[in-house]
Amino acid sequence: MSFSVDFVPSTETQDLSYHDKINYILTRVIQRSIVVLETSLTPEEEMGLIEKTMNQINFKDFNGIRLVSFDSGETLKRTKLFGRSSNTRTFTIVAPNDAVSILKDDRGILSIKFNR
Repeated sequence: MSFSVDFVPSTETQDLSYHDKINYILTRVIQRSIVVLETSLTPEEEMGLIEKTMNQINFKDFNGIRLVSFDSGETLKRTKLFGRSSNTRTFTIVAPNDAVSILKDDRGILSIKFNR
């Protein structure tokens, strides 16, 4: 079974509504893509994605997602966008549950092991 990796810049999802963003991500994951978002999801978006995933699970074809938000630790200039400010760069990985194993060691290094 093969998977593709989609690196999604923030400009691709920044203007999407809450529901459209969740659908955008979940559609790609169901189509066997590992989605790497340039920005993190809000806690509400993460919860919505998990809830929608639970409704889509079909153990024959789709058995869920693996969701990891990663803080690179890189300090950025304080920027304010949509009323929120951020000091660090984060990204989010959303993958089919059976596609990858994701490990983060004590140094903060994120390792992704692709499963067969």
